[in-house]
Amino acid sequence: MDNNRNGKVGMTGVKWISAFSLLLILAAIVYVAYLIKTGQYAKVMNSVQQLGILGIVAGVFIQAVLNMLPVPGEFSALLLLEVYGPVWGGVYAWIGGIVGSIGGFYLTRWVAKPHVGAVKPALDKMEEWLNRYGDLGLLMIRFVPFVPYHIVNYAAGLLKVGLWGFAWTTAVGILPYSIAMSCLYAGMRNSPWVWAFVLGIGIAAAVWLFFSRRKNVVLDRK
Repeated sequence: MDNNRNGKVGMTGVKWISAFSLLLILAAIVYVAYLIKTGQYAKVMNSVQQLGILGIVAGVFIQAVLNMLPVPGEFSALLLLEVYGPVWGGVYAWIGGIVGSIGGFYLTRWVAKPHVGAVKPALDKMEEWLNRYGDLGLLMIRFVPFVPYHIVNYAAGLLKVGLWGFAWTTAVGILPYSIAMSCLYAGMRNSPWVWAFVLGIGIAAAVWLFFSRRKNVVLDRK
């Protein structure tokens, strides 16, 4: 009874935090649009750069919070790319993604454990698959199309997944996406056709890798 009550309170808290985060994102978008319109955008970006390590930590923290909650984190990632460039901005967004995924991993254990009953069969099946393929299976889940980033974090939190295995598979699993975002940003800023070609090659390689891995898994099951 107490667990159910605590779980409901936790879920309600997460919903309110998510809604508040979305409002903050919308407010930030409006503010950036205002800065661009008034010509103050470059000045503000330079001021953020002048904050040094404090600005970096704040940016990574914001990215982590957005990635921990079921809200879009692309806007803050783009701001990191804009302030720190496609290389370091991409690195900071990637770090924020890892930290946020670990936060979501533990957040799920706090708010969702009392509500596992309805999805327990699906989780048991996923757990069986992870037990069979280990960390490699968890890594492959990151590359499955149409499986949201947040869902993997939350499911792993509900299952018996070790923190180290979850952390390194997340780091590797979201790396292609982080690189793709950095390349896309750099292409928009500099040479669109060159970077579009590179990005296309990267996506094609990722698709080929996914289907080849999936074929191997099917063969192993047989």
